[in-house]
Amino acid sequence: MKSTYLDEEVQLIRNKTSENLNIPRLIDRDQPFHQSKSNVAVHNRIKNRVNIFPRSLRFIINENWFHLLLRWPTWLSLISLLFLWFLWLVIFAYIYVYVDQREPLLECGLGTSGEPIKFAPALSFSLETCTTVGYSLPNDTNGFFDAECYNIQVAIYMQMTWSMIFNAFFTAFLFARLSRCEQRSAQVMFSNKAIIEKKDGKWLLHVRVYDIDSQLPLVEMHIRMYCASWLKYENTQQGQPHLLHSMRIFDPTDDFGSFMFTGVPMNASHHIDAYSPLTPEHLKKDLNHLNGHGLMLRELDQLAGNSGGVPCPVCGEAYETVEQLETHIKFNKILEDADKNVPLQGTHRDPNIVKLNLTKKLELTEEVIVEHLKDKEIICVVEGIEPMISGTFQSLHSYKLEDIVFESKFTPCVCKENGKIFVDLDNFHSVEKISTLNRSDDEYRSFGETS
Repeated sequence: MKSTYLDEEVQLIRNKTSENLNIPRLIDRDQPFHQSKSNVAVHNRIKNRVNIFPRSLRFIINENWFHLLLRWPTWLSLISLLFLWFLWLVIFAYIYVYVDQREPLLECGLGTSGEPIKFAPALSFSLETCTTVGYSLPNDTNGFFDAECYNIQVAIYMQMTWSMIFNAFFTAFLFARLSRCEQRSAQVMFSNKAIIEKKDGKWLLHVRVYDIDSQLPLVEMHIRMYCASWLKYENTQQGQPHLLHSMRIFDPTDDFGSFMFTGVPMNASHHIDAYSPLTPEHLKKDLNHLNGHGLMLRELDQLAGNSGGVPCPVCGEAYETVEQLETHIKFNKILEDADKNVPLQGTHRDPNIVKLNLTKKLELTEEVIVEHLKDKEIICVVEGIEPMISGTFQSLHSYKLEDIVFESKFTPCVCKENGKIFVDLDNFHSVEKISTLNRSDDEYRSFGETS
């Protein structure tokens, strides 16, 4: 049956529902082309004061002042550093005036005998000393080299030392500021909508990722997904509070790091299974599934035969699917019925052990998923290395209920014309409605091949 949750009326209901919950975004999507700045919208607060570091927390600034300075806007940091440089020129100009006025009759090259240097020429001399070495003194004498002029020698030595240190810092700061890699994240684009579809009886979540600067491919690109669940976090009965919950990715598989080649648009997919944070907790309780004990497991590993996640309560053997467990129970019932010496208690025929919900499958509907997603925010983190300067960066994006469509597929946006390959950015965000009734058998058999 065709989904009705793509209609504008239902989409409006979702938007109003999110507004009523009054849940702000962790990742603001306020940039052009439905993108984000890759900043986490979290503010620090202590004693109801926002972004103010009390004395007990000032070590945070003292220990990491350079990186905090790098986050300033370029124009602000340049003006601040140039102002600091000029301030020290003025300070040393006053030092030269003070030193020369202490012994007004001693000619050390700054002023004449009985007429110490004034502030204006002292500032010019301070600028000359800071920018170069080798010019003559203001009074055109070599008095600087006299033993009696040690005060001037110490002052010039101090300014030259400070100038070398400041020049080195300024050069390093400019390089670090101009070569920072976090701005590279602006070229990694995410689809405006995430898609949830039911395929082969399984609910799948898809997002699309593309590096618009595809001619210089990024290195070691990989993706992670997290689910922010506010109602669960605010539930005081859940134990240790966890706002973010990891989401396993099967394509590209996180068993191998979820590596992506973003030189062309590529999908990342998550299976909404019994271990997914997108599945309501009350539906998980009645399932006969292996307890992860805090580990994030995947049903797909069981379906592929990599692990057994459906245990038999009688003999303890674990199977990949509930169908296999059901077959196991039926077969052992036949064997036990044939042997008259086998008691009923503690066997596969014991109704107190083999209950009806033992082989119960996870039954999800679109309405159940929509209801469960009202307080959720799905966060996608794409991380990679910029190849020109080998700098690591992260690109962040998020999806809330109003950003998710059901029973759709991404419109193909890669085409070839005149011997060249193009990415049609007009279709990058486009999605198309699909109906499960129109799917072929090949689509069901190709589960997992989503990219």
